[in-house]
Amino acid sequence: MAKKTILWVQGDKEVIQAFESRFRSQGWQLVWARSAHEGKALAGQIKPDLTIMDVTMAGEHVYAAIRDFKSARGLEDVPIIVLNGIRRGRDETEASRRDGSPSEVDEFVDKSEDPDVLLSAVRKCLRTQVV
Repeated sequence: MAKKTILWVQGDKEVIQAFESRFRSQGWQLVWARSAHEGKALAGQIKPDLTIMDVTMAGEHVYAAIRDFKSARGLEDVPIIVLNGIRRGRDETEASRRDGSPSEVDEFVDKSEDPDVLLSAVRKCLRTQVV
């Protein structure tokens, strides 16, 4: 079985470092992008199996970034997990209605959750991915 590649768009490297060994122990390769712009460029090159985006990433509103990812050739079916620092689940804000849609997000995970919640969401998305 091929190693699954996960692109994580996250401005804070410490967050990536906190999860890196957990991801490797699952047999997943973790690729880090610092911004939405860098993430889209990397995604076009590596064709990730899953993308994780931080809702507070620099450079672009997360839903606009998701819309851009989903409209790029070859990335339409790549699942996306959004790490949310605000407990609000799937509630839409005015900005999300204008810039994109939470319906394009496969999973929302609150940053304050136990790390196993994110790992479970990743497993779920990778299992249900269209091949």
